Amino acid sequence: MIGVLLLGAAVAVGVPMWRVLLLAAVIAMPLVVAMVVVIVVWRSRGSDDRRSTLFCEGVTSELRAGASLRQALSLAAVATGCPAPPTDSTLGAAAGELAGHYEAIRGELALTIDAAARSGGAAADIFEELGSLALARSEIRHEVRVATAPGRAAASVLVGAPVVFVLNRLASGEVRSLLASSQQRIVALFGLGLFLMGLLIACFVAWRA
Repeated sequence: MIGVLLLGAAVAVGVPMWRVLLLAAVIAMPLVVAMVVVIVVWRSRGSDDRRSTLFCEGVTSELRAGASLRQALSLAAVATGCPAPPTDSTLGAAAGELAGHYEAIRGELALTIDAAARSGGAAADIFEELGSLALARSEIRHEVRVATAPGRAAASVLVGAPVVFVLNRLASGEVRSLLASSQQRIVALFGLGLFLMGLLIACFVAWRA
């Protein structure tokens, strides 16, 4: 009832409808929304790999078209949806700023820009190699995600189902009633301790796998 009133108040004050619907989905189906968020995060990690590859390919194309290294970096960054480095910054500062937007090649980007600045005409070839590296990493991560998807799903059920059950029991008041009785308190705490221990072991096994 309170949730319905809050949603109605949100609509009344002019909150965008898509946000109201998202809030309603969180209230009605929190587990489903959590799964969707996890999927979106996984997909966004893959999109970062693709953006790094497109950035390197863009720099290579611009350099071969006759642009300077700074122009190529700025144009490729804007083309992949990232802000261009300030025009008054040094190449080293520009490399540091761009590295924050391209996680897949963060460690290599500054070295590549420095090498490209010193190599002159071979700069396009250097960025082409970096793009190949980013593409190879993206393909490997994709294969790993596909191969481990069944394991992640099983781990989610293994860890999530007991947690949902215990939270449901806590919400219903059954656990509090068990703890209220001095005769059952020790057994209840012992069982809860075993459950938490098993949950930690399951999380550790899933993380190592």
